[in-house]
Amino acid sequence: MMVFILFTLWALGLLVLFTDPRRTSIRWASATAFVGAGGFFSAVIDEMILPHWVDVFALHPQWQSALVWLSRSSSFLTQTGLPFTFLLFAIHSFEAFSVKIKRILQYAALIPPLIMLVITPIYPVLTFNYWVMVAWVIPYYLLACILLVLQYRQEKDPSVKKNSFFTNILIIIPLFFVFLFIYVMRIQNDYEAWRYNTLVVIVQFVLIVAISLKYGFLGVRLRVEKRRLDSTLRALTSGAQIINHTIKNEVGKISLYADRIESYAADTNQPGLKEDAAVLIQSSQHILDMMNRIQGQLSDIVLQEKTVQPSQIILQVVQTLEPYAIKQQVEVVTELDETLRVSCDPVQLREILTNLCMNAFEAMKSGGTLHLQLFLSKKHLVVAITDTGTGISKENLPHVLDPFFSTKKTSQNFGLGLSYCYNVMQRHQGTLEITSELGKGTTVFLLFPKKRVEGGNW
Repeated sequence: MMVFILFTLWALGLLVLFTDPRRTSIRWASATAFVGAGGFFSAVIDEMILPHWVDVFALHPQWQSALVWLSRSSSFLTQTGLPFTFLLFAIHSFEAFSVKIKRILQYAALIPPLIMLVITPIYPVLTFNYWVMVAWVIPYYLLACILLVLQYRQEKDPSVKKNSFFTNILIIIPLFFVFLFIYVMRIQNDYEAWRYNTLVVIVQFVLIVAISLKYGFLGVRLRVEKRRLDSTLRALTSGAQIINHTIKNEVGKISLYADRIESYAADTNQPGLKEDAAVLIQSSQHILDMMNRIQGQLSDIVLQEKTVQPSQIILQVVQTLEPYAIKQQVEVVTELDETLRVSCDPVQLREILTNLCMNAFEAMKSGGTLHLQLFLSKKHLVVAITDTGTGISKENLPHVLDPFFSTKKTSQNFGLGLSYCYNVMQRHQGTLEITSELGKGTTVFLLFPKKRVEGGNW
């Protein structure tokens, strides 16, 4: 079991590091997992290697001494390093701190572990003063928890906030029990309580797998959802092309014969027949227009990219839609970082924003506020469109990106607007997310990857 736990922690450390190895906070999160594994590495040596290789060590006592020293060092590293790496993960995750403050705190936090290195006998017997340990370990844990919770509360980017929420649950709660069993229980002279950490790691691993599949921890479910939508759009595009071709051919025949009937009715002075033929011609044209609209919104989008100021595009859309805002008695509020520049298709971005703003106006028939924000998060350039309209029910919210799904009961709506917006964002290697509460309003987030961004205060 100890070996399994050891490899599980190493695997978790690698998994965390794989998500974004360039970010300092991610590297410290990975270090927390690897340092935490040191205690189980020590247990593997003490309980699995040393007792079973007695004959070999009798011939090579220096090997035994080396393994004992390695075991004690690993245990020391875990007990002094775990609170340090956890605090450093929280410090580097807290965006309100400047780089200079983070560096100062990083070196200051190293002082207690160094003091423990000086005052703690490590070999041949590791002997901690756990009253001294608790005096700095518990404050480290509490400070780290406070910073992580504050960062979660301040986060605006929905995908990052969701990830922070589950990260906090999967780190703060397990580490509470780990610190309890390692430090607090040893004050009570219970030196075997650390074995309960085996159960803690197993539960943590199961929760990570479950949350990854259900809620998108580390982005797993996001990729699954994107693949589902992408495959749906591809299937609909192919199907629409086939149907469009077939209907156009058949409607072309209907239109041709309707023209002949109309001419025949005019030649033979049959006004009733001529009116019927006109209705056929009008209906045929309506079918063609409808198919062209559907095909246009489902077809593959080819981007014509430029580096632009998204704040200017947003202001242009607001100015264009001002008559709608006045008619609907909607107050439009903008909060834009005008220093940002992004590589995108400005025509497609403008179309998305127009589409989303029109949706917001339709949801605020009795007036309200439309709030447009532009800002940078850790991973994205974010455009947020928030209305105070009717909102979307919990039952409908999971389906709003599905093609042909619509809550608008009108003959002119095909439920393709949000699918089109999602399709455009996907072409930009970004995504679209929606949060809503019935009766309180809706927020749509356009998330562009940070690699497309130029400038900005970051």
